[in-house]
Amino acid sequence: MGAILEATPEMGEWSVEVRRESAYLTGSGYNELAFDGGPEPHHVPRVLWDEEEPFGRAEAPDEIVRAVAFAIPAEDASKVRAALDQVIANPSYVEFMRENPAPAGTWRVEQADGLVRLYGPVIAFGSHKPWALHPSVELEYSSLAELRAALVELA
Repeated sequence: MGAILEATPEMGEWSVEVRRESAYLTGSGYNELAFDGGPEPHHVPRVLWDEEEPFGRAEAPDEIVRAVAFAIPAEDASKVRAALDQVIANPSYVEFMRENPAPAGTWRVEQADGLVRLYGPVIAFGSHKPWALHPSVELEYSSLAELRAALVELA
C-alpha cells in the first residue's frame, strides 16, 4: 500500500502516491473519460511502448508492464517537477536512496508536438497504442532524481 501525498499548489492537476521503491505520478481527468465518457483529458501522462516487445521480454515477467517512455504536456513540466519534489522530500524515498545507489544516464528528454517526451524506466498499465493516454505512471525511486534534473534543464 502507498500513501497519497498532499498536493502543493505548484503541482496543479498532478498528484503522487509513494510506495517502498517507487511512486505513482497521476494526472487528472482520466477517470471521467474512462467511466463517464467525458472529454479527453489534457493533464495526464501518455505512454510509449516498445513496438517490437510491447509487453516486455517473455523471460522477464517483471518487465511485462514496462514501457519505454512517457510524455506530459509541455506546459506541465514545472508541475510534474513540483510533484517529483514532493516524492524526493518524502521519508520513503530518502530511506530507499540511502541504501540503493542511483544509476546515471537513465533518462533522455525531447520536446515534440507540445509534449515533453521522457524516455526511461517507466511502468504503466492499459492500452498499448503509441502515446496512449493513461491515468498514471509508476516511476522507480532509483532514477527519480535524474528525471527531475532532466525537467529542470528544460526550464
